[in-house]
Amino acid sequence: MIRLLNAILLIATVKYSGANFIENENIQNSSSSVSFSNLPRTCSLATSRHSGVQLIHPQPGFREPFEVFCDQEYEGGGWIVIQNRYDGSVHFYRDWSEYERGFGDLEEEMWLGLGKIHELTYSRRYELHVVLEDWEGIRAVARYSDFLVAGPAEKYMLRSLGSFSGNAGDSLGAHLDMKFTTFNADNDLNTGNCAVAWYGAWWYRNCHHSNLNGKYMQGFNRSGMDWRHFRPDGYSLRKSRMMIRVAQ
Repeated sequence: MIRLLNAILLIATVKYSGANFIENENIQNSSSSVSFSNLPRTCSLATSRHSGVQLIHPQPGFREPFEVFCDQEYEGGGWIVIQNRYDGSVHFYRDWSEYERGFGDLEEEMWLGLGKIHELTYSRRYELHVVLEDWEGIRAVARYSDFLVAGPAEKYMLRSLGSFSGNAGDSLGAHLDMKFTTFNADNDLNTGNCAVAWYGAWWYRNCHHSNLNGKYMQGFNRSGMDWRHFRPDGYSLRKSRMMIRVAQ
């Protein structure tokens, strides 16, 4: 769905496996449009306090604006959703280019894109919350105070997490300083390809303590949506939502 947000835009809609993702590389200024300088740099600066799709401009004068989903209800609002899974409607076993640019629907199941995640986390300091739910409806959260993803030259390395808190356990710390790996871009330390072995795409080491982009399924299988310190190793979760907000 193409949205008119804050400006008259030229937007390319890209389809992936039946789901629409709005790709903003072709956003252009218009003489009759609102100046991009009026756009918020992040969700916490948005004038609307309702959750929904918002056009933001993290690096004015350097990069183009792009759309994100702002969660204005969770813990005071201001959150940018970078990953969302809850029903398996979007296939997550995808190649490097798709993980780089993003896929899915911003309002439904989605991955925002490594390029945008890098741009956001390098523009200012962000915290990360990973909200999880198992098949019994039990929820847990993992919080990281300083989330930073490097750029394409470093294969979107997980550069920083900061301090951990929360009741889900730290299943991301073991992936710190690792480059991102997909089935066609092997950047892990394993002799094989962790993305192929575990049907996902992640900051694998050798191989994982978490695998939130793994196969959507119910049961015990380390190829699923695994978060080792929340549920027993190999338990595939029902829901996963990764959100970032400018750190206080």
